[in-house]
Amino acid sequence: MHRTLVTAALGAAMLVPAAAGAQDIEHRGVRLGGHLALGLAGELDAYINDSGTEVDLEPSVGFELRAEVPVLDFLVVGGSFGFLSVEAEPSPWTGAWEREETFSFSGYVRGRWVFEAIRSTLFVEPYVLVPLGFTMAVLPDGGRDDEIWPGWNTGVLFGAQLLHRSGFGGYVEMGWRHAEVYREQATIFGTADLSLVLNEMALSFGFVYVLGA
Repeated sequence: MHRTLVTAALGAAMLVPAAAGAQDIEHRGVRLGGHLALGLAGELDAYINDSGTEVDLEPSVGFELRAEVPVLDFLVVGGSFGFLSVEAEPSPWTGAWEREETFSFSGYVRGRWVFEAIRSTLFVEPYVLVPLGFTMAVLPDGGRDDEIWPGWNTGVLFGAQLLHRSGFGGYVEMGWRHAEVYREQATIFGTADLSLVLNEMALSFGFVYVLGA
């Protein structure tokens, strides 16, 4: 009985340092990162007041820059700036679209679990990320000028980060991206509320560096 207890205690003592080592990476400071942002299988809903239509999207492409900091063993908070180029497929309702630009400023929370792939050298960090922020779409106003449509964005992204003890690493994400923008337009009957709602599958490939690693 005593031999069994001693063996179990030794096993626990060996596991605790390994788990602690896996979590050491979170104490290395602010993380800076960026990624190529792709959008696939997207749809755009266009509304005038309560009536609207749906059109399919061509693949979207853009980038995102991030800064984040761990606040708990299993929680990271951060902020991001993103650019996304979006194009709707031609339709009878919308006609032919050119690629239009959107810009986003978002905050996010990232729930994660850190474990060692190679002891004290290579860390793997699967996670779930939920952003929420402000979006601006730059769209033509029917004349020669462009107009800014304000709105908001959110999503749910599942990813995995691979991080070396030097502080350099990379990540891949896949999930759902959602954005809505709005505009009010004067008509001969008064004003009309216009809105565009984007939903697409998001796919990202990025890099990360931990300051002070």
